[in-house]
Amino acid sequence: MKFICNGMDLSDALSKVMKALPSKKSMPILEGIKFSAFKDTLTVMATDIDFVVVMKIRADIILEGEVLVPGRTICEYIRKISKENIIEFDSDIEKDKLCITHCDSFIYLATMNINEYPSIEEQKYDMQLTIKQKDFKDLVNKTIFATSTEEVRQQLKGCLISVNGKEIKSVGLDGYRLAICNKELDKEYPSKEIIVPAKSLSEISKLFEDEENEITLNINDKKMCVEFDNTKVITSLIAGQFIKYQSTIPTTFETVVTVDRASLEYSMDKVDVIARMDKNNYIKMDIKEGKMTIYCNTTTSNIKEVINTFTSGKDMSVNLNAKYLTDCIKNTQDEYISMKFLNSNSPIVITPIESNEYLYLILPIRSR
Repeated sequence: MKFICNGMDLSDALSKVMKALPSKKSMPILEGIKFSAFKDTLTVMATDIDFVVVMKIRADIILEGEVLVPGRTICEYIRKISKENIIEFDSDIEKDKLCITHCDSFIYLATMNINEYPSIEEQKYDMQLTIKQKDFKDLVNKTIFATSTEEVRQQLKGCLISVNGKEIKSVGLDGYRLAICNKELDKEYPSKEIIVPAKSLSEISKLFEDEENEITLNINDKKMCVEFDNTKVITSLIAGQFIKYQSTIPTTFETVVTVDRASLEYSMDKVDVIARMDKNNYIKMDIKEGKMTIYCNTTTSNIKEVINTFTSGKDMSVNLNAKYLTDCIKNTQDEYISMKFLNSNSPIVITPIESNEYLYLILPIRSR
């Protein structure tokens, strides 16, 4: 294999592909990145079996072929020489090495046995849909923070992605909080539900560069393939049934509070400094006479924050996990948000004022 390519193009491709390299030591062969040079295209690929990233760039292919090289080593080296407009690659199969030349400098890297590298099985997909990068990214960011990091129930380590008609929905929950985000699609699609690992969704959303561009989602019962620009990402799905969360959302409320989101975020940033001292991140929230008062007391410190609100209904007092509330606030951009309460022991529901784009639910901490 022999080809010439632009350093910046290759460095950019490798920085994205390396996200699929295993984070933990597993099979040594998976530490490699595969280079495939055919026609006028160089394809680079990495996988940890469950997650695959493939990128294509233009290259001057002199001799077609494929080679597998140590992933992190070549990513680091190409990053250091990425300003070079012309980098030449030449693999000598007999010596099992790849020669990389730029200007008058060169390096030889030992290659890996490409025959041991896992092949990507061709998939037949049940559904294909398109959505803007910014909408998919927002869908992900507004829900993955609520997914579980525990190993007990795998389904909660992912987001439920649900398609129904002209709506796509993402749901994340961990047993203590719930996050739902809805986006409108360009046309009607049949109903489909899958559970996508939160880690995969996070890495996919980080790859987006032009948020106005569309992505294509290809879905079956085991895989989701995301295609955009010159990039393809394939992730395995989580098997099993997602928790029936709908019945946990209250439909009637005794108290509804409209609050300036920025003011609440500012106050919670200060409260968090103290709340983190308590292992439960415990805060108390009192709602009375058009004001929201937030208290946090630990053995060494206490803090009080007061925020003006518009309140309808009864006075309310509730105990919350500060981190859960902060996570919700930081993942909204609205000027005002609505906080809804049934009683001090029922879930708190947070929504935008003028739409149903998202809904957050937090279980209160029982009075102590």
